[in-house]
Amino acid sequence: MKTPLKILIIWFSIFSLYLVGMMVLPHKETSTAGHFNTFVQILLFLISIFIIRKEPNPKNKFIFINFLIYFAVAFFSLLWDFMGIAIFPGYKYASHIYFQYTSIAYVLTLSFAIVYLVMDLLFRDFKVYQKYLATVVIVFTFFGYLFYPFFQEPLYLYSTEDIQQWRTLDAAADTYRNTHHEIPGAQVLGNNVTLQAWKNGVPVADLYPDANLKRIEELVPYLESENWRVLLLKPLFLNMIYMNVLLVGFILLFFGYQYKKDPPQGAYIDKIMFLVLLSSSMDILHNWGYIKSVEWGSMTELFAVGQYITIFAEVMMVLFFSLRLRFITSVQGEFYELELAEHPKEISRWRDWVDNLVLSHFFNLKIFNGRLFQNPSGK
Repeated sequence: MKTPLKILIIWFSIFSLYLVGMMVLPHKETSTAGHFNTFVQILLFLISIFIIRKEPNPKNKFIFINFLIYFAVAFFSLLWDFMGIAIFPGYKYASHIYFQYTSIAYVLTLSFAIVYLVMDLLFRDFKVYQKYLATVVIVFTFFGYLFYPFFQEPLYLYSTEDIQQWRTLDAAADTYRNTHHEIPGAQVLGNNVTLQAWKNGVPVADLYPDANLKRIEELVPYLESENWRVLLLKPLFLNMIYMNVLLVGFILLFFGYQYKKDPPQGAYIDKIMFLVLLSSSMDILHNWGYIKSVEWGSMTELFAVGQYITIFAEVMMVLFFSLRLRFITSVQGEFYELELAEHPKEISRWRDWVDNLVLSHFFNLKIFNGRLFQNPSGK
């Protein structure tokens, strides 16, 4: 049986099992874009398995093992539909905690995959464990600083200053509604409520009248319906923005080093990095839009729209992961990757159809025509 057919059969089997679970077990509604995004990642997971098995260059195996771990998080995303309903139905925070740690796992594993790939490019002569050590130090320095509170206290998001102040304001608004049978405005609440400044989950001081009124005006829109959930998830999304900014910086370092030094690189890896750059950049914009959104309904709509752009990048990744798999299983590709591992300075860059397309439109193609494998020191 051919490899593509094997991958599709396994992928379809996983999809079928998920559909059976949806029909049998109670679950929450998830957007179509969210489901599609998850199953594209599972497809990338399966392709990565075969790339690792067929990879002729042992060092490149670790690059795709890291991507494999990242795509594996998609399996946990499938369970989120059932969390708090079919799984742990008696625990009201189950869905929240699961979403929180799944989101953190996504950004952590992607950071690890990207930073390791950059370390592999910059320090090609380093041993694998040295590259991993550098990756661990870099990633966990930033990750630990940003996400330590989430692991110290699983319900950390419920103890932030925003939520504590919202709780005080919401209780006062409920009391006023029960008495006067109308929704109070910011000025009315300001005359009856004094919010406190919080630090480490503990109130430290009352706000001054002007600051108190200003803060109440900021929080009033979150009193309606489920809008408070936007306020709840704001710190999580903000920290994910910071991690994605780190990733964008390392990806730009990757391309900057390639432009400056032009080291030989495995086929299609630079295309994969470009797509991760696109995805991470859009995640920054979308997460920023989420935390600036006031209405929970608008935020979920933005989330769904943002996923379609991510899906496009991931579908393109499926293309280039598949091309990578086809390339390394060909005689020509296996020879190129082995030569790249053993004699990197004696081999020229592999040009694929994307490179040729760019060259034909933006450069004089005749200058770049030549043999595929060429000794740069040769006359």
